[in-house]
Amino acid sequence: MDGIVQSPDEPEIRANELTGTIAGSSVQAGSVTGGVHITTGRPASLPTPAQLPAPGLFANRHDELAELRALSEGTGLVVVNGPGGVGKTTLALAWLHEVKADYDAQLFVDLRGFSGAEPLPPDEPLGRFLRALGAGAESTPTGVDEQAALFRSLTSGRRLIVMLDNAVSAAQVRPLLPGAGPSLVVVTSRRRLSGLVVDGARFLDVPPLGTQGALELLERLIGPDRIGAEREQARSLVALCGTLPLAVCASGARLAARRRWPIARAVAELDDEARRLAALRAGEDDISVNAVFNASYQALDDPHARAYRLLSVHPGPDLGLAAAASLIDRGAEAARELLQGLVEASLLLEDADERYRFHDLVRLHARDKAREPGAEPDRAAAFARLADWYLTTAVAADLALLPGRWHLGPRYGAVRREDVFPDRREAVDWLEREHQNLSAVARAAHDGGLHAMAWQLCEAMWPLFVQRKHYRSWIRMHELGRDAAAACGDRRAEARMLEGLGTAHLNLRDTAAARPCFEAALELERATGHRLGEASALEGLGNAMLATGDPSGAAELFGAARDVHAALDRPRGVALMRRHLGEALSAAGRHDAAIETLTDVLATFTELDEPYHRARTLTCLGRARLGAGRLDEAAHALRGALEISRAAGAPHVEADALLDLAVVAARRGDATAERRDLERALAIYARLGSPQTEAVRRRLAETPPAPPAPDRGRR
Repeated sequence: MDGIVQSPDEPEIRANELTGTIAGSSVQAGSVTGGVHITTGRPASLPTPAQLPAPGLFANRHDELAELRALSEGTGLVVVNGPGGVGKTTLALAWLHEVKADYDAQLFVDLRGFSGAEPLPPDEPLGRFLRALGAGAESTPTGVDEQAALFRSLTSGRRLIVMLDNAVSAAQVRPLLPGAGPSLVVVTSRRRLSGLVVDGARFLDVPPLGTQGALELLERLIGPDRIGAEREQARSLVALCGTLPLAVCASGARLAARRRWPIARAVAELDDEARRLAALRAGEDDISVNAVFNASYQALDDPHARAYRLLSVHPGPDLGLAAAASLIDRGAEAARELLQGLVEASLLLEDADERYRFHDLVRLHARDKAREPGAEPDRAAAFARLADWYLTTAVAADLALLPGRWHLGPRYGAVRREDVFPDRREAVDWLEREHQNLSAVARAAHDGGLHAMAWQLCEAMWPLFVQRKHYRSWIRMHELGRDAAAACGDRRAEARMLEGLGTAHLNLRDTAAARPCFEAALELERATGHRLGEASALEGLGNAMLATGDPSGAAELFGAARDVHAALDRPRGVALMRRHLGEALSAAGRHDAAIETLTDVLATFTELDEPYHRARTLTCLGRARLGAGRLDEAAHALRGALEISRAAGAPHVEADALLDLAVVAARRGDATAERRDLERALAIYARLGSPQTEAVRRRLAETPPAPPAPDRGRR
């Protein structure tokens, strides 16, 4: 204190004013004579801080609790991450209540990072903590740095629990870290707070509960009797909640307050995607999933908010970096930064191999934001870019795998497959990985009036279906492609889709469904004067005849199709029809003629560098040699088919070769090899859902067991 100052108006009168900086207690007085003694009362003793709130309802987090225990053994700072409503705070509190007896005191603060209001500045929680630890107002500095230093001094060497809930940034957390010693700090946040790595933090990502955990939580809310009476409906309810604890609590609270409601009524409410988020609330929005997601969304800057909205346009289950870049119209590096920002904000999930996806409820929220007034042009343009990227990449994969196949889609003339897929296996693996996304984009394109895009995507997926089968999807996609082609009045495309649909039915050995497809296609091809398409329809009808035991009728149709390809100077088409002719010859018992034809065909496909058709031809050649009784030559061809099909990623051809190798082994009397090959073939057919599965299973059951191996220890 600088002291008492003189009044400028009355020099003889001293003003009773204080100036300068004052710390602690002060006394103002006029004239003082004699000694001054100031006595203050002793401060009241404060209770030991025990600030942890009760955890509330808690269910089935055994794995996460075990991981928290393991993490805390190696560090005093644990960050619990996850999206809003996933139960981070409840989990952290349940664990801290479990271990609090090992600590001297507990400090807790909600940092309001995503509360809709401004996050707490560090001086507010620091002031609370210092007061709880006994620091008086006179000894508490005003600056954040000095407060943080005092907090570290008061906590150094002590065993404290400090829980910092709902943090928004590492900068908000760092001043609140206690001094060196055995304290345990737990931070919860919707963001990753990776900046705390330098402070020794270890991280736990909290996922949704899973079905069993969500059912356990629902049971605690509404009781076991109601769950037992409608168990399947309860499972549907938690699935519609995405097993997110906040959503389960919202639905459970509504049911708990309405004892007469069946669970089925709540399921019906949530089944409508347009109303689901609005229905996931209880009370006067005391529990509201939408409000929680809104708080996370409002914390995003404009570029991340735009990316969040546009990513929701993707109709499939997940997406890679390139697809995301096409949606948000940014280069790969810029897109990666935006995606990582959304991952950090717990609004997007990142899986292995840089794949990203939304939680189901977060996706609905993002879609709602993307549908707000004025956003429609952005959504439409984003989907058009996405569909265009998928079509271009699928066309490149098709060209890589079946380079000689004829096409209708105009994109084939504008794509160089070497620029996208220098490796064939990479191409088929990409089609497999993106299978559900391609199907979803085609469906969304058709529903949105982009009919040409829909059938062209279907056309480009052909190698996936012939090599990996996916029978039901094969049928659904070609039915969609047929409808899309008809919707845009493209009769040639409609015929092309019908030919693919007929082939799918043939692969399922349903000739009754296949034949009308090929007949309708043939009519359309002839009506439009499309000779190449006519040959494809004839080929399909020939295969249907071969499947029903009419090899001579099939050969006639294959011959007609071959002549079309020859007239159009298409050696690949000629070779394909000759392979079918070889199959028909062998089916008619003319194995030597079949072997001669198929040997020539093999040379052609080798020259054309088409591994898939080489493997198919070797299988046919092996069967013809088997029919002719040439077992060694048959085995040689079939082993060649086996090797090529494995390298090409064509498991059905691999299984076919194994099945025929089992016949070779049986004729040689090798029961061990026969059983081995049948078991391997069965495993592949079962995985693919092939119609041959049951027949192979029966054959395996009828196969005598392999003789026991000789005991080499006995003489």
